[in-house]
Amino acid sequence: MPSRRALTRSALTRRSILAAGLLAPPMARAQAPSSSAIMRIINPFPAGGTSDAMARLLQPALQSALGTTVIVENRPGASASIGATAVAKSPPDGLTWLLTSETFLVSTLLLPNLPFDVQKDFEPVTMIARGPMVLCVHPSRPYRTLPELVAAAKAAPEKLTYGTTGIGSNGHLSVAALSQLTGIKLVHVPYRGAAPLLNDGTAGHVDMVISSSATVAPQVESGQLRALIQFGDRRAAFIPDTATAVEQGLESLRAYSWFGFFGPAGTPKPVIDRFYKEVVAGMRDEKTHGIFINKFRVEVPLPTPEELRKSIADGMPFWAKIIRDNNIKAGS
Repeated sequence: MPSRRALTRSALTRRSILAAGLLAPPMARAQAPSSSAIMRIINPFPAGGTSDAMARLLQPALQSALGTTVIVENRPGASASIGATAVAKSPPDGLTWLLTSETFLVSTLLLPNLPFDVQKDFEPVTMIARGPMVLCVHPSRPYRTLPELVAAAKAAPEKLTYGTTGIGSNGHLSVAALSQLTGIKLVHVPYRGAAPLLNDGTAGHVDMVISSSATVAPQVESGQLRALIQFGDRRAAFIPDTATAVEQGLESLRAYSWFGFFGPAGTPKPVIDRFYKEVVAGMRDEKTHGIFINKFRVEVPLPTPEELRKSIADGMPFWAKIIRDNNIKAGS
């Protein structure tokens, strides 16, 4: 029969193990697969889109590394705000994450009555993909450089047209910024999505189109469109001969289409750090990385949570000013 001292030691050990379990970070407690420990990646866009494909590509690696069931849940609508709201209102337990795009930030600036604040109600994790916005022209147009475009636009104010995927889109804001910084006046032609934009752009019905590098890559490579200027920090690999706005002296003009992970505000740092670590590991898998680079035509930046938070904080005032100065309103 065990001694009283042994029994006391055993009881203390059991209490210590129990306490350790209760105090462990939420994600650590959710390692064992069970119906009560399902991790959700909320995609605020329709199934079948780019972000959906990215999430489902990462899902097996995250499920294996974290030891819990991981599902991708599509919550589209209202400029990605429906899915974002669902995450903002979720418990900060490491079981609900948002994989969203730059639309997430633009919506905050254009729709002031949203039920969340991007910088207060979410914890950044990382950016898994980004591609610069690229302004392209129809091959029949004579201008081949930004200075030539500026000269043509100043010679014919409010005559040259540019198409985007909609009012308040990344492309709309990017060209509004370009116009403001160079003193030109262009005519905005918004389309309902990339397909009609590219159809009219390649047919020459608009002078220019602007979209992400991933969207316009096939048309540029086939010669249906000519890349005029790109808006990244450096030249994208698939259009190395196209200058950046930064190279042309527009130091403040950097515009990307990007996708990144966020958690609800209050998610403990160890949980954020663990999820970041596993996302990075999944993205660095050779096959996954190759698909992102070669199929999606994006960079894989993977900034730390702190770096992504700073990037958002630094960029928001610039785009807020562009929206305010140009009186851009959702649906206007």
